[in-house]
Amino acid sequence: MEITKIELDQKETLDEVFKIYQNSFPANERQTLETLKIRLKENKEVLFAAKFQNEIVGIGFLFDLLGSDFLLLDYLAVKENHRGKQIGEQLFEFLKSYSKRHNKHLLMEVDDPEFGEDKTSKLKRTAFYQKNGALWLKDIKYILPALDGSEHTEQILLLVPQNFKREFSGEEIKSLVKLLYSELYGISGKNSNLNLILESVKDKVFVTQF
Repeated sequence: MEITKIELDQKETLDEVFKIYQNSFPANERQTLETLKIRLKENKEVLFAAKFQNEIVGIGFLFDLLGSDFLLLDYLAVKENHRGKQIGEQLFEFLKSYSKRHNKHLLMEVDDPEFGEDKTSKLKRTAFYQKNGALWLKDIKYILPALDGSEHTEQILLLVPQNFKREFSGEEIKSLVKLLYSELYGISGKNSNLNLILESVKDKVFVTQF
């Protein structure tokens, strides 16, 4: 399997990537294709694709939270008929290495298994990341805004910390959350969901198992 960076001018490849993207995530967690293209053009986002026998079998989008020590794993997906073949593990390992080379913590927004339906699949997703080196930013009540204008999603924040860091100051995490909301979702200032998250952040935030 080969993992390569995908550029905007690779139209046929991008079309394949976007099909996997649209088939892998619910509408309320998907950015528009136009938004993703703009981010790629402005170098805010970087896209990698895993290829096997000339077929794209997995995708990974990383968003650079400029001015911070974090890269966000925006989206990670494996083509449906290629799941269960360790492709996700290999792709995630590649993205971890990419983050390490850039001296950044790799951050993930993951559905909270305690909320909503399909608890089994949510626990499976959390277990996948933890098995592959991710840890939990403890007790932060994170909320993903509805990207299609419907309902928000209760989530947790996981990360692969650099240099074995196991503790962050509350102020650092509050700054991170504000940056996520402003850069990814265009939300700043007064917002009820943002306020709820910030209120949940303690003076110290520990990195631990979920």
